[in-house]
Amino acid sequence: MNPMAATTIHSRTSGSDQAQAIRSALDTAAAAINTHHAAVLSSVIAMKEQNLHRTAFGYSALRDLLLSQFDFTHRTAADIAAIARLSSKFRALVEAAVSGQARIDQVAYAVRQLDRTPAVRLFALTPFRTPVPSPFEADTLCATPEHLIAQYCQHAPFKDLQRHLDELAAHLAEESELLDSLGEQSLQWIELAETDNGMWALSGELSGDTGRLLDKYLKTACPPPRQDEQDLDGVLPAQPNRHAEALHQLIAGYGTNPDAVKRHGHTATLDLTVDIDTLQGKDTGRTPLLEGQPISVAKARHLACEAGIIPGVFDYDTGEAIELGRAARLPNQALRRKLELEQREGCAWSGCSRPVAWTEAHHITHWADGGDTNADNLILLCRFHHGRIHTAGWTVEKTGPGQATITHHDHPATGDDTGAGQARECGCSDWRTDADMDTENQDTDWDVFPTGLYRSEWSPTLKPDLDSRAEEAERQRALASIRAARAKCRTRFTPQAKEPAPAKASGPTGPPPPPPSHREPIPVGSPGDPPF
Repeated sequence: MNPMAATTIHSRTSGSDQAQAIRSALDTAAAAINTHHAAVLSSVIAMKEQNLHRTAFGYSALRDLLLSQFDFTHRTAADIAAIARLSSKFRALVEAAVSGQARIDQVAYAVRQLDRTPAVRLFALTPFRTPVPSPFEADTLCATPEHLIAQYCQHAPFKDLQRHLDELAAHLAEESELLDSLGEQSLQWIELAETDNGMWALSGELSGDTGRLLDKYLKTACPPPRQDEQDLDGVLPAQPNRHAEALHQLIAGYGTNPDAVKRHGHTATLDLTVDIDTLQGKDTGRTPLLEGQPISVAKARHLACEAGIIPGVFDYDTGEAIELGRAARLPNQALRRKLELEQREGCAWSGCSRPVAWTEAHHITHWADGGDTNADNLILLCRFHHGRIHTAGWTVEKTGPGQATITHHDHPATGDDTGAGQARECGCSDWRTDADMDTENQDTDWDVFPTGLYRSEWSPTLKPDLDSRAEEAERQRALASIRAARAKCRTRFTPQAKEPAPAKASGPTGPPPPPPSHREPIPVGSPGDPPF
């Protein structure tokens, strides 16, 4: 054999053995380093869970503690601190690092990427519908995306881990808005509580989608007041009050919809229980019940007209339910359509601006008193005035299709002098129309706070609240008057732009102009300089 060739073969064999020895040494060192890192991480996590880094060492940041008190490199200290800080969120990744199965730097990169945005963090912790097998170990099933990422940390090179996390982020970018919406749904809330004065307090927060839907409905059902709707003091109608009525119409309309959700076969309607004699106003000694709670006969007569109420009307002597046995209490679709076409302007009450869609069909001769459900015996009133017509002193008479005369008198009601009776002039000096009543009460400032009621009609229970609201409304009107007066003064006293002086003609044309300091006397009666 050629000696040179033998030397070459020996050199190659020696180089191969040396490389193998180096590889083995590096593998052993890498495993030892990773084992040490895992032990350090475990200790740092225990220190963080017991808050020892603050109480015993006086450091708030784990990374600063590892750099200042121990001989760790910046990268190693940062990676260990990042994993320890997020150890309570990503337990599967932390377990892979603490057990030594995954490198510290790979796990640190993964937890940082997952914690960057709430959407990615939420998705990583959400269980799969069906566990996904690991792409590296077919027998290992991954319950969540975090477990799958832990598999990449254990078995894949850094580039593959990076690509997998990038693909995950790109996939979630399309779903981020959906995940945000899901988060909003978990944060939204509504509380409804009855107050001492019998009203209900509504408070809460709605998700973006729900809030936009409700805002759209309220603006559609009740658009904001226009400038031409302001009163003489420049005050616009109260939009929040109209919003509350629009919400009632939304709930009431949905409750009577056959497609609405049902409980025990019924939609979201209220149950009224009363016998026919009591409903007719006879002194029976029995009390109507609304949802099991006692109410007045007057309120029962009013509620028996509403579509959102299911009256259980029966004959007390025989126990027979008569509501279903009589003619229909509510107008059918065709009759309702006829009434709306005849009364396009809405509520029949003088000056009321409620739209026809918000009105209820009122029986002029009450249904409980034998009044028929036909066009001659029905008039459309908004919910507010429908209730008002049932109060003492008010009567209504239908004078033609979609037309009615509404009147009031002060003498005690007799016979038909109720909301169910007729409005024909009775010859009494106290007989007035609804428009007459508004004019008569102008001196009482009844319209300062637009409740629709005269101050004499205010409920004793709600009078303190109404007085407070009226004072605030009066204050707002005074401020509006002041603003209008200031605007008028500004317009009056704003200096007008001076016209440019004419070009001087050659030669003398008159006396020279006064010097700049000259001031013309103020004529008698001139307002002079503005007072501001």
